This record gives sequence, structure tokens and C-alpha cells, in this order.
Amino acid sequence: MLTVNHLAKSYDGEKKNLTDVSFQVAPSEVAVIIGPSGAGKTTILRSLNQLIKDDDGEILLDDVDLRQLNRAELRRARCQIGMIFQNYNLIEPLTALENVLHGCLGTKSNLAGMFSLYRNSEKLEALQLLQKVGLGDFAYQQCRSLSGGQKQRVGIARALMQHPKLILCDEPIASLDPKSTRTVMTLLRDLAVNDGISVLINLHQVDIAREFADHVIGINQGTVVFDDSPAALTDTAVANIYRKQPVAEEVGVNG
Repeated sequence: MLTVNHLAKSYDGEKKNLTDVSFQVAPSEVAVIIGPSGAGKTTILRSLNQLIKDDDGEILLDDVDLRQLNRAELRRARCQIGMIFQNYNLIEPLTALENVLHGCLGTKSNLAGMFSLYRNSEKLEALQLLQKVGLGDFAYQQCRSLSGGQKQRVGIARALMQHPKLILCDEPIASLDPKSTRTVMTLLRDLAVNDGISVLINLHQVDIAREFADHVIGINQGTVVFDDSPAALTDTAVANIYRKQPVAEEVGVNG
């Protein structure tokens, strides 16, 4: 269970980028954060992984406050948090298999990581994960030759190498075509349902949030203005989150 209580963040010490943000993501749940550009969606995800230091609040992963951990404790905790990036964040000259294996670097010594010293069991697991995301035949192909959707699935397999309790996804479908979008979102949904992983996704696409989320968190100006089921995400609710009209043209509610 991920629980965020009263999270606050300011980059300049004056204007609040996040103000009193609170929400929960349960195991086996897909939660989607939506909101206009600059609302604070990426800041929330970077705070959850402690890639940036926030100013106040609690970030509880199974009742452990990530904000209170020392460096060694935080490194261990991050092994439980997979991260999926908009730009894939792969090492393109390396193969899909090599990139997936990087997912277990957090559990290795600096020397083992430097020389890519992986156990046979880890290599077998990485191959199985590539098979799981539909890329078994691409294991030894360089990532620079893969399509955007395939790269994103390599990123998902890499996150799964961490055996995460939580997967954070920052605009994972922003650069994908509609077919790849559905493939990636279906895969993330299946991971939540079948593997019990909490999945938190930043999205701009309201229609995708309505279809794939278990619950939706609406952010505007660093504040939660909506936290409910997709069924409650009416056009009026969307207009309040984005504070723009007409809703259908501005945020793509009707496609």
C-alpha cells in the first residue's frame, strides 16, 4: 500500500509546486494522475521515489516513510519501486536483455554492477520477463533498433527485475501510437491484477484513464482536486481538473 499524506514541495522557497497532496494506491490497483501541464504530476512521482526532496508530508510504502530513510535504507527501498519513463531511459546500444538485467543493479555491489556480473538465474529471469512482455524474440536485439512500444515494454521488464511492490510511470504512452498505447496500458493493468503490484501512472489522456484506471487523481496547481473512481470522472469533473473549456476539444474527452 502506498499512502501519501500532506505532501508539499516548493522549488524556489515561495511558490508551492505541491500543496497538501494526499492519496492512496492499494495493491493490485492502477491509479492514474491527470491534470494540466505544470500541475505537479511529475513532481509527485519524483518525490515518491525521492529523486527530489520535498518539504513536508509523509510517503508511506507499507507503513515505512521513505522521507525518513537514510541513504542506505533508501537505496534498499528503491528496489521495491520500479520506474517507467516517457523517454524509455534505456541504453540504446545494449541489447534488450542487457537493459532488463540493469533492473537488478540496485541489489548488487558496485564492482558487480561495473562489470555486469550477473548470475545465470538472473539472466534466465530477464529472458522470462522479456517473454512475459511479448519480446522473447528480441532479447539479443539492440534497443536502438526497437520501436517505441517495444522499448517501453523493455522498460517494464527492467522494472519487474526489481520485484517491485510499486511501479511509477511518468507519461509512459506519450510518444506511442494507439496500438502500442493499448498494448502498454493492458500490460500495466495485467501486472496490477495478476501480480498484485500497485501501479501509479501520470497521463494526459482522459479517455485512457477512464478505461484503464481503478481510480483517478486529478491535480491542478499542485493540489488534489479530484480523487474518485473513473465512473465519477464526468465531463464536469474533467473541466474542474483542467479548468478549460470546451472540455472535448481541450483535453480529448471524446477522442
